[in-house]
Amino acid sequence: MASKERSALRALEGYRERRRARRADDTYFGSAALFREAVEEGIAVEELDSRRSSILEEAAADGMPAELAELLYDIALEEGLDPAIGYELVRTGLGVAPPPEGLSTTGDAPAVDKYLPPWMFPATPPDLVLRERMLRVSFRRLRSRLEAEEDVEQAFRDFANEPDVGHYGY
Repeated sequence: MASKERSALRALEGYRERRRARRADDTYFGSAALFREAVEEGIAVEELDSRRSSILEEAAADGMPAELAELLYDIALEEGLDPAIGYELVRTGLGVAPPPEGLSTTGDAPAVDKYLPPWMFPATPPDLVLRERMLRVSFRRLRSRLEAEEDVEQAFRDFANEPDVGHYGY
């Protein structure tokens, strides 16, 4: 079994273990939408906060920078992927490899209001832009695999075997 496949299955097992530690019906594989709907339909907001803080605390215990943990949690929710799965992908280092041309496609500064001076909006460092882009692409692609494939393990294997998915130090 290839190294990427082993990482994918480790991420899946880590996610399953996290679900067992919480509650079996806490989340649905690959979907943040069901969790959001449950919150909107009556689960207390404290439950969402508790879940977020538990993932952030575990990330801190693993030595992950707090900014990265918060970024991956927020991006996973925005991309419709369960943040616990996003955390496992980042923890195992499995993601979309950086583009071969590097950061050449990243702009130097964000577009700003023409009436405000540019010094009010310092440019985002290219490595942070690349990190966010890679998280978004990784989460989107895994979510699409999970939606298309009945077998969760096969979806993770398929994701890991895509040509531009590799180990990346987020």
